Amino acid sequence: DTDDPDRVDQILAPLEKTIGDKGQLVDWRMMNSELCEALAVDRVVTATVLSLIILVAAFNILSSLIMLVRAKTRDIAILRTMGATRGSMLRIFITVGTTIGTMGIGAGLVLAAIFIAFRQQVVSFIGLVTGQNIWDPQMRFLSELPAKTDPWEVFGVVVTAFILTFLATLIPAFRAAGTDPVQVLRYE
Repeated sequence: DTDDPDRVDQILAPLEKTIGDKGQLVDWRMMNSELCEALAVDRVVTATVLSLIILVAAFNILSSLIMLVRAKTRDIAILRTMGATRGSMLRIFITVGTTIGTMGIGAGLVLAAIFIAFRQQVVSFIGLVTGQNIWDPQMRFLSELPAKTDPWEVFGVVVTAFILTFLATLIPAFRAAGTDPVQVLRYE
């Protein structure tokens, strides 16, 4: 008996030498191989869907900043005529975009932590609203929706989201920095 079922290889190693060819040693992973394979596939699908969600969020930031640059073209031109450099315009829009992205990442982390902490209540609520038992323990062999948060996966998601957010800010920032005040203010 162990508190950490992931240590099964270390626990069974001495027994394998003792048993040898006299018998076969079967652990929980072998007995539930179909479930383990399904969970591995689910992990890949979840990572793919999460990546697509992050990509859509980055495109949302990109489109919002492009619209902001278009709406503020006159203001950008005025700032440029008052002495603002291309670098300062670049920094302004990169700061705005990364701030939006960072706030989104923070909100996502908080919502994910709340959802994980109250996952069973969420499942029960969805079942109550839909009238369906969406988590039947007899069908899934588990009494409740499992959740094991891997800090490295969370870190990877946060870093990926931040990098995509930063990259999404570059196009509108360069567009704002490249604004020619003479062309914009010519007909004002």
